[in-house]
Formats: sequence, C-alpha cells, structure tokens
Amino acid sequence: MNIEIKTVYKGLILVLVLFVGSGCKNIVDRYDERLSNQYTNAGFVQKTMNNDRFSINYWDNQKEGAPVVVFVHGFGGDGKISWWEQAEAFLEDYRVVIPDILWFGQSQSSEQPTLNAQIEGINELLQHLALEKVHLVGISYGGFISLGIAHRYPDQLSSLTLVDSPGPIVSTKDIDNFCEQVGVDSIQEAFVPESAKGVKRLMDFSFEQPPLLTDGIRAQTLGHYFSRNPKEQRELLRELPSNRQALGGPIAVETLILWGKEDVIFDVHQAHELAELLSARIEIIEGAGHALPFERPDLFNQQLERFIRTAEE
Repeated sequence: MNIEIKTVYKGLILVLVLFVGSGCKNIVDRYDERLSNQYTNAGFVQKTMNNDRFSINYWDNQKEGAPVVVFVHGFGGDGKISWWEQAEAFLEDYRVVIPDILWFGQSQSSEQPTLNAQIEGINELLQHLALEKVHLVGISYGGFISLGIAHRYPDQLSSLTLVDSPGPIVSTKDIDNFCEQVGVDSIQEAFVPESAKGVKRLMDFSFEQPPLLTDGIRAQTLGHYFSRNPKEQRELLRELPSNRQALGGPIAVETLILWGKEDVIFDVHQAHELAELLSARIEIIEGAGHALPFERPDLFNQQLERFIRTAEE
C-alpha cells in the first residue's frame, strides 16, 4: 500500500496485528473500543440527543468560540470511523461535531427511513446544540443529506462541502451501470452486504487501494460497521431516487466539491456537472476512489481547511 495513503482502516489492520495472536474473539469490537478511546483522549465527548423522533449519537470536542465543522458520513461505518483523520486535523482550531446518521452506528428514529428523516434529524441536532452558521461536510449518502439541508435550511450554514456525492446529477442509468460493473442486482445488495464476500466487494469498489482484511474480520464488521440495521438501510436506498430531484437547482450557500479521481461509484464527470449546477468550486484529487477522506487525508484536509478559511473571511 502506498505509504502516503493513511486510512482509518490502516488502524484496523494494526489492531489485527496486535490482537490476532492474543485470543481476542472479536477484533472489530476491540478496534472500535480503541478508536473511541482515541476520540476521548483527543478531547471529544460522546453524547446522545434524544427527543420523541430521533436518538442521535454524536462526538463533540465542544471547543468554544471557534468555527463549527459538522461531518456527515455515508453508507457503511459510523461517524467516528468515517472521520477520525479529519477530527484529529481540525480539533485544535474548530469545534468539530461528528454524528451517526439515522440507522447507522448508535443513532435511531421512530420515523420511516427516508432522506427527509435524515435531513430533519441532522437539523434537529444543530438546533439542539444551538449551532448556527456551521461548515457542513457530507460524503456520499451524507452528501445527499447535507445538500438537502443546504436547500431547506441555508441560513444554518456558512459553507457546504460535498464529497463524492452527485445529488440530482446521478441517474437511474448511472446506478444500473454501476450495479452491472460490480456484479450485483441492486444498489441495496452493493451497499448493505450480507456476507464477508459482500463486505469485500463493497471495500473493493469504495477504495482505490482496498484494505487487506481476512474474511473472518470482514464477517465481524457485519452488524457493526456494515448492515447494522439492514431493513432500514435498504429502504433508505430504495427511496433515494424519488428524492434526488428535490436536491436540484442553485443554493444560497458557498460550496466546495471534493472528489476522488478514481471513484467508480460516482464518476468524476458527475462532479463537474454538479459543480456547474451549484456554481461551486471543485477539486479532483488523484490517488483516491470513493473513500477520499480515508485514502488521501492530508490533501483532503488541506483543501477543506483552505475553503473553510476563505468562507470565514
């Protein structure tokens, strides 16, 4: 693996080396505990917002008087595994908030699993924390959520960053072509795996340089980082196409688009189309696929912070 590629999953591989010979029954659980400790040691606190609609788990470094950056993850994983490289890089100068989106990680809802519920859930978290003018960063499905917030609640945002997330640009034909390319019958089969083989396939098409894990470790991620609430997650994917057109049109928020050049889920031409639609700044980063913040964190963080500092001026 290219030594410049630093990913959260490299940390998982390290844990495998440390624990594989120690009789550890579930390495993924041990890794998750270790990652939680990293957040805690860095000054983050883990909290839950509860109301009659949503229970949203989030990490917050609670830095006062600093610009606020909210990171919204996509399918697979949860907030803390998706954004550690960014949490570590931004915690000194920014208030960093990292939620689990609904039906991922430790977040739940009594609502039907829809994009609308996700948008309202994140917005209610912002209201709960009394956060105004945040810099919102969303990757993949989290980008759909973030774009929805920008359309519905633009006054809440200082800036919007969409990462490998095409919004209204992606078509049914694009999705069908992707499914054919990776050998699945549906988008749900691709992103809500049921076996170690399915997890391997998901990582293979998400990363330009997929992490090297055993089938046993991949199986342990099921019900933890992948497919934790499979019924709800499949429904989120099923209903997404009917909502994507509502994300079209210009928005009154300064926007950056960051994209991995080797993304095979959403082709780079979609990034350019979206940038034109939103009148957004765009940066294409080489040496990364769909998992751009994992694979090229240094470049990703540099581009993001430069954009945020400009938006703050």
